[in-house]
Amino acid sequence: MTGSFILSEDESLDVRTVDFERIADVFRHAAATSAAAKKLLVARDDHGMDMLCADELNSEEFFEFYMLLDAVRMKVSDTPGLVRFVDQVKEVAKADKRLAGKI
Repeated sequence: MTGSFILSEDESLDVRTVDFERIADVFRHAAATSAAAKKLLVARDDHGMDMLCADELNSEEFFEFYMLLDAVRMKVSDTPGLVRFVDQVKEVAKADKRLAGKI
């Protein structure tokens, strides 16, 4: 099984469910202070779907999501394959127009 990162209408990436849960836990921790993290978790925590949905984030929230990926990367640094996945998410996100002029 897999979990999905929905970055936009045209971009999504899948990761093993066990890895998805590790990533979701980092966002859950961040949700105490991050509106973007809370929004990302709605599909997972409120609707039971293995998805983190960034497609409906505005440009400020998307930038916050992009920056939170660095925290995710640090938390999963013991798993090289997962680090590569987070880097891949960042690369796809970097091309999103919501980050224009922010990075």
